[in-house]
Amino acid sequence: MRFDTIVIGGGMAGLSAALRLAEAGQKTLLMASGQSALHFSSGSVDLLDTQGDPRAALPAFMAEHPDHPYAKVGLANIEASLTDLQRHCAEEGLPLYREEHNHQRITPIGTLKATWLSPATCACVTEAPVPDSLLLATLSGFRDFHPALAAANLGTQPRFAHCRILTGELDLPQLGEFSRNPHEFRSADIARLFDRQPGLLADLARELTRMVRESGEPGCRHLVLPACLSLGLVGPRLAELETLTGCTIREVATMPPSLIGMRMQEALKRRFQRLGGTFLTSERVLGARYEGDRVIGVHSQNGDDQLFEAAHFVLASGSFFSRGLESRLGGIREPIFDADVLSLPERDAWAGRRLFDHHPFMGFGVKTDDKLRVLRGGKPLANLYGAGSVLAHYDPVKESSGSGVAVATGWQVAGHILAGA
Repeated sequence: MRFDTIVIGGGMAGLSAALRLAEAGQKTLLMASGQSALHFSSGSVDLLDTQGDPRAALPAFMAEHPDHPYAKVGLANIEASLTDLQRHCAEEGLPLYREEHNHQRITPIGTLKATWLSPATCACVTEAPVPDSLLLATLSGFRDFHPALAAANLGTQPRFAHCRILTGELDLPQLGEFSRNPHEFRSADIARLFDRQPGLLADLARELTRMVRESGEPGCRHLVLPACLSLGLVGPRLAELETLTGCTIREVATMPPSLIGMRMQEALKRRFQRLGGTFLTSERVLGARYEGDRVIGVHSQNGDDQLFEAAHFVLASGSFFSRGLESRLGGIREPIFDADVLSLPERDAWAGRRLFDHHPFMGFGVKTDDKLRVLRGGKPLANLYGAGSVLAHYDPVKESSGSGVAVATGWQVAGHILAGA
């Protein structure tokens, strides 16, 4: 089987590369090993944790960190990649909200997280005034969102100083089927029930109306719910619920699996397939074959006898979490191409002594040249590019840059491929 480009990895970086390639007319194969990190994400896209406009801070940041993936992409291409992501998501009914500076997403525990793009259905603190009252509600028996905890933390935020934050539980008898096994009472289980029983939304609307009426703030018109109302696009469902209740309703991500992140992945996957791309899931790539400094094909867990061939390859297999990098007593390695990796020889130096210390292993990863071509034996492989969290020289947690780097590098390597095609 031969393609123009094969992308290894079905997360944000792989999808960003695959979308640009497929839209340009390339015959593109995306090989995903299973669930990506998007199943555990908020669905928001962080660019850089800074006050004000992160784009204004990027030039100095890149000058200070010349090996950082952002420095290899450049400001204009970073902006173009994020604009492209917004366009693709909008085409699939998943509009993303942004301002001219970082806005703040409300987390499940009621803290505020600075971010650049968020699904429009997410509860965020934006330029709009904070309401005088806000109701945080959950479903009775649901253990992955605790309104009292979220309200206590949110109440410490200066912008909520004047806001009365209310909490409550919604009682829906239809959810009683989960009482036999509370371990199944998760956001995905609830969402499946709402998807199977459209009439359940009207019952939820009546419960929300009752809760507002009994809250002591009958004029409260701003509600926040856990993200559990649909496995698919939730925008139309929230709009219907708003019509039934007369309230503005937003959602917060819950404990993994995160429906908001899963929706993002599914929307981008649909878009890729609509553009003519081929998506293979549960297809873990195990190794590659070479001719000189070029990769000629890769083989997967389903058999060494079938070679997936292409003119170009993108390594977007993720970091340790996704097994794109492997940690061993003697060091770390990239398991598919045995690429050169950045690490430290002394294992004791990989992590800080305290949980919230800086941890050097977060910056470990695959080395690339200035065009993001993967290095092997100190030299770039001519047709293999790296993107996303498999890359070295950045700390996605400390910088709050993980998804921004994924989108930007995925988009950029596709540009290099198209320029050389």
